[in-house]
Amino acid sequence: MAKKKSRIRQTRTSFQKVFDNYPDMIRPFSWSDRLPEFLHISIALIDNDYEVVKEDFHKIADLVNGKFHYDRKFHFNLSHTLKLIVEDNSILDEILKTSFKTAFQQIILFYNNLFRDLLNLKVNINSEPDRRNIFLGYKSILNGRSDTSILCKYMMLQYTQTGNPDPFNLFNWDTTEIILNKLNVSKVMSAFSPSIGLSEYLDLELCENIWLYNYYLSPPMPKPDDTTIEELHYKELKMKEFTDNFIDLFAEIKKINLLEFYTPFIAEVNMGFIARIGNLTIDTVDLVKIHKGEIAEMVFRVTLETFIVGSWLLTKQDIELHKRFRDFSTGRQRFFGEQVLQKATSDRMKNEAKSIIDDAIEDSGRRHIDVATEKGDVFDINIMQMSNEVWGEENIYYFLYKRSSEVTHGRWEIIAKYHLAKSYNPTHNGLYFYNENPNRFAGLIPAFGSLILATDFLIRIINDINDERYNELTEKLNNYYYRLYEQYMVYYNDYVLNDNKNKAE
Repeated sequence: MAKKKSRIRQTRTSFQKVFDNYPDMIRPFSWSDRLPEFLHISIALIDNDYEVVKEDFHKIADLVNGKFHYDRKFHFNLSHTLKLIVEDNSILDEILKTSFKTAFQQIILFYNNLFRDLLNLKVNINSEPDRRNIFLGYKSILNGRSDTSILCKYMMLQYTQTGNPDPFNLFNWDTTEIILNKLNVSKVMSAFSPSIGLSEYLDLELCENIWLYNYYLSPPMPKPDDTTIEELHYKELKMKEFTDNFIDLFAEIKKINLLEFYTPFIAEVNMGFIARIGNLTIDTVDLVKIHKGEIAEMVFRVTLETFIVGSWLLTKQDIELHKRFRDFSTGRQRFFGEQVLQKATSDRMKNEAKSIIDDAIEDSGRRHIDVATEKGDVFDINIMQMSNEVWGEENIYYFLYKRSSEVTHGRWEIIAKYHLAKSYNPTHNGLYFYNENPNRFAGLIPAFGSLILATDFLIRIINDINDERYNELTEKLNNYYYRLYEQYMVYYNDYVLNDNKNKAE
């Protein structure tokens, strides 16, 4: 039996392909799964120099390794240290004499109930709870390549390699400048995973319980409401003025009698494209203005598809294609009506189904025997092929069409963006909660994008007409398009690129 062809298509990386024949050679590795093991070092580094923390790290690790004799060196990860404190409380006394004092006090206070239940840890901490240290400790190492994360990893790596041969001089770096050198960061990352990262002393189950404890008992911190910022951008970028300008140009185009330049079939279809693209563009701007970002993105996607199909038909100037475009809708209504008719369970439903078919055919001015049932697509070519015929291979319009399909299909990125809110509480590690803000922000891209598309289509129409009477209108459209695109680039450079840079940081 032939293997069913999958609809999933991926372009896998060369790294993924190399290890296909060796599935057990590379084991999955997650920094966040291990992150709590380094929380105490991260907190210690908040208010202390690296050299001080490193010296105290060695002091505590040497003390434990002197008391207990393990096959593998104790390397001062959190879970192992807590288990040793349960066995020997004097270890905590020594820790509290070092730069790790605040870290262990606050960690034990914060997770008191969890550690008591899971580890039977019962100690008295003479300190007031201060969540600032916990939050900053997590925040500093959420990114596994952050400076603090690298320092935590290297501190532990360096200690475990003390006394071992070091032919590549990887474990004798003694300043943060050397450790955090870009090339050295990559070396730390590659050395950490197979050594400390896979250490039997790391208790991944306890780490998971720590994260769950955070999720359940630490409050969500939603991102501050962006309404004021979005409204300032709308005003600063003069969206109202640009929209009003477009409405005026749109009105002038509609005054042109297309029947002077096209056969009625083509004129009607072109008027339909002009109207739909223009009206939806105005709706998109309004939706952005009232902070209905997801719907604005959906309408932009619809506008873009109409723009591609309309531009393709405009280049063809083929009455048969325009007839096909119109006839398809009638045949489609016939198909839907027949489907309802088959499923009808009463005379009333049957009559309504027949009305769907009869009304559609009557509106088309055709006879029943001349209207085929339509089940497939309107044309023999798809949207990609249409856009390639008009603008060439790998054009921006088809790319935008595919990119905007995320919103129409409800992919995870869109759900997370509009219906969930990432918690800014560092102890949540980017966990999403329900978004209780009624406003949904898409920025100004759908508004600018729709205005640009709509103006482009109006220019295509006016150029196709090619009548001297409309030279002034042509000049106004081109001038508007230039100013609009220039303003969009201002928005893109000042806000979109900077926002992406801030997110990356």
